[in-house]
Amino acid sequence: MTDPADRADPCDDALPGPPVLVARLDEHPVDVAALVAQVRRDDGGAIVCFEGTTRSPNHGHEVVALEYEAWPERTPAQLERLAAEVADRHGLLGAAVVHRTGWVPVGATAVVVVAVAAHRGAAFAGASELIDRVKSEAWIWKKEHRVGGAVWVEGC
Repeated sequence: MTDPADRADPCDDALPGPPVLVARLDEHPVDVAALVAQVRRDDGGAIVCFEGTTRSPNHGHEVVALEYEAWPERTPAQLERLAAEVADRHGLLGAAVVHRTGWVPVGATAVVVVAVAAHRGAAFAGASELIDRVKSEAWIWKKEHRVGGAVWVEGC
């Protein structure tokens, strides 16, 4: 764990309180503006928001949709742990991750990550690490529905 004093910005008058964390699975489209509002803080000067969307084509295949499955009893807590670890490492004031489950058609948002920090460097670094860790560690599985069939794909 990082000592909060080591993260203190010499331009700031006070150390921040604990970060605001939001982590969940959702079978419905994500309201990105509402999610940002949940983690926005007055002491945060930078907000980075990443949206991962379903794309087509993918590696030469025409994609119709992605279908996500997760371990509903365990994955939300895992996502919250990842958000907390990243927030601690980068001194974030807020961190959010919401991942869709179910059918996500081409062009729709599948995952949203938000990082709030006093300054942009920490916000960009935190958002980048959080999405990388979600894709590599989260108990979320992805099936790619293509024209002509479907295949399971590694890395959510």
